[in-house]
Amino acid sequence: MSQLSETPQERARKAFARVLQVMGEPGRQIALAATLGTSESTISRLKTERLEDCLTLLYALGFKVVESTRICVTPTALEFMRQVTSRALANECADLWDDGE
Repeated sequence: MSQLSETPQERARKAFARVLQVMGEPGRQIALAATLGTSESTISRLKTERLEDCLTLLYALGFKVVESTRICVTPTALEFMRQVTSRALANECADLWDDGE
C-alpha cells in the first residue's frame, strides 16, 4: 500500500511502532524524563496511555513525525531534484560515449 493511500490512523500506528522502538533503547526513558524534568514513571504512563492518541491527532491534522536527522522537502522540490539528477546522469552518460570530437 502506498503512503498516499494510508489513513492518518495507519500512519500514526506505524509512527507509534517506531517511537516505541526508540523508547525501548536502554536508558532512553530515563534520559527523556530528565530532559523533560519529570519522572520515568510519568514517561512510561504517557507512552502507554496517550502517545498513540497524540500521534493520531498529529497525523489527522496533516503533520508527520520524522527523526531529527531527516530533512523534509516539499513534493515540488523533490520532483525538481529528481529531474535535475535524471538530466545530469543522462548528460554524464552521453559524455562517456562522446569521443571528444
